[in-house]
Amino acid sequence: MISDPWYQWAFRVMGKQAVQIRRPGKEDWERILEILETANFHHIGGREMPAFPLSDCFVAVADGRVIGVAGYRILDDTTAKTTLLAVDPEHRRDAVGAALQTARQDFLRGRGIKTLYTNADDERVIDWYIRRFGYRPTGKRIAKVEPFGRADKSEWINLKVTL
Repeated sequence: MISDPWYQWAFRVMGKQAVQIRRPGKEDWERILEILETANFHHIGGREMPAFPLSDCFVAVADGRVIGVAGYRILDDTTAKTTLLAVDPEHRRDAVGAALQTARQDFLRGRGIKTLYTNADDERVIDWYIRRFGYRPTGKRIAKVEPFGRADKSEWINLKVTL
C-alpha cells in the first residue's frame, strides 16, 4: 500500500541499473520537461494540459537522473484519470513506463479510486495499456484541441480500467 504524500521503491531494470520511483521535487522540473518533450507532451499550460502539478506525479530516477515521469488527476472519490507518461528514449523498453504506471495505479487504488481513465493517441501505447494493465476502450474519442502527443493524430482514444 502506498502512503501519501510520498511513494518510493526501487527495482532493477532488466539487470541494468537500479531505478527508484519517487515523488518529484521542484529541482526535477526542468528534466521532467525535457522528457515530456520527447513525446511532444511538454506544452504545459495550454488547452490540452493546463497544469501538471508535481504533487500529482511520480518520477523514475536512475543514477541520480530523472528518466521517466507519470502523472494523474483525481476526479472524485472513486474516479481518476492518468495525465502524462513519458520515458527518456534511452530507457524505453526497460520497464520504466510499467513501473511508473504501477506506482500511480497502486497509489490511486490506495486512495480508494475504483475507476481509472486514460487517453492515448498511439496504437502501441493503447495495446500496452490493454495487454499489461487490463484497460478497455470506452468507445469515446476526444478531439485534440492543439498539437500534443503524436502530430499525425487528431484525437485521443479513451480507455478505462477498474482498479
